[in-house]
Amino acid sequence: MNSPFSFSKLLNLSGGFFVGERSRCAEPSTICIDSREAGPRSLFVPLRGERTDGHLHIESAVIAGSSAVLVEQAWAEAHTETLQSWSSLYPVLFFPVDDTLKQMQELAASHRMRFSDVKVIGVTGSNGKTTTKEMIAAILETMGRTYKNHGNLNSEIGLPLTVLRMNREYDFAVLEMGINHIGEMDVLVDIARPDTALITNIGSAHIGYLGSKRKIAEEKRKIFSFFGESNNAFISENEKFADVLAENMQGKLYRFGVRSLPELREVQDMGLEGQKLLFTDCTIQLVLPGIHNLNNALAAVMVTRSLGASWDQVRIGLENLNAVFGRSQILRGRIDIVQDCYNANPDSVVAAVRMLVGMPTQGRRLLVLGDMLELGEESEDSHKTIGRTLTDSPVDRVFFFGTEMKAAAREYKLAGKDVYHTDDYHSLEKTLLAAVEPGDLVLLKGSRGMELERLTAPLLEDQQKKIS
Repeated sequence: MNSPFSFSKLLNLSGGFFVGERSRCAEPSTICIDSREAGPRSLFVPLRGERTDGHLHIESAVIAGSSAVLVEQAWAEAHTETLQSWSSLYPVLFFPVDDTLKQMQELAASHRMRFSDVKVIGVTGSNGKTTTKEMIAAILETMGRTYKNHGNLNSEIGLPLTVLRMNREYDFAVLEMGINHIGEMDVLVDIARPDTALITNIGSAHIGYLGSKRKIAEEKRKIFSFFGESNNAFISENEKFADVLAENMQGKLYRFGVRSLPELREVQDMGLEGQKLLFTDCTIQLVLPGIHNLNNALAAVMVTRSLGASWDQVRIGLENLNAVFGRSQILRGRIDIVQDCYNANPDSVVAAVRMLVGMPTQGRRLLVLGDMLELGEESEDSHKTIGRTLTDSPVDRVFFFGTEMKAAAREYKLAGKDVYHTDDYHSLEKTLLAAVEPGDLVLLKGSRGMELERLTAPLLEDQQKKIS
């Protein structure tokens, strides 16, 4: 397959203009936006961010071997001599464009259209996107060549990178599509063009940027924008915004969940070992605990069954699945740790606490709760609500961490509860290590920016020391 970033394609983006000596340069075969990932024959795309400007790292990428670089026109005009100097020193071409991000997205949209025979499944929603994507991909991998986002490359930056790295033919592509502002789904769906699409749920993730749950629903439903009568859409049977999501949608609408899958006979809670799903034609041991992971699995079952998966393929796929980093990871030892700290919003926190309370344990249930970020004006009220909700939960001790969690801790204390709160990580670690005892079950839950996984190694090491 020809490279999606050939010189001819890059010249189309730059209006035919470039800086450098073409005869010295090899066409790029890979793409990166981080100069630390640059290598021989890579296309480097510098992006402007809140903290830094990728243009500051162009020389590092070129030294590492990048043979082509997109540069913003305004930056190029202000650094003409620098570009000329680099092009004389290194075998690299520079292509000035209006907006490097938009041009990268345009390349991705064009590249996607070359995979006309690939069945593309789009996955979005406020919670459970990544886990559901992994479940769907695990089943589809038993059916044919399957591509998926690596890690969390699902945004207006991550998705085009994901698509542009599709470098061979596949039977299926499972593309997670995450948004945090109005208009982003328009960009993502134009790139992905899914044939089948799933919305896991509508919650309060990123509500600070999107404004309200209804606004979130109105944005998420755009995943169905290019649907026709032959396309399949999947929405939870419990979705309160189902009518909003399905409004003006073309194609066939299916609901997923316990009541919507007649083949599901029984679900057995196995605690830390996960749960056993008894279907009419097979029994599946799911390693992930919690009702939210059950819903994710049922969504994956219905989507893949619609694509022709047999029950044996469903079983093999789900039973070969391992927990994704930071999402319901179970770490067993003298203490048991549930590492669920990749994302947090009011809905996912409630789901995680419900999971914690339902798990059997020889000791106490301890909850380390970090800030829920990106909630905007809703943040204080949301944290207060979590604090009040926890007062009725049979969790033995709660450790509140972060500036936003101060509101939750205050509500918790008003109910007469013993409260611990800090916004200093080292204080949190020291206090938690002093409190934990063999047999305890610890849940780490917080937004990615709180980095609660930092506690995992100290907790495990501390228990090992106590053994020796």
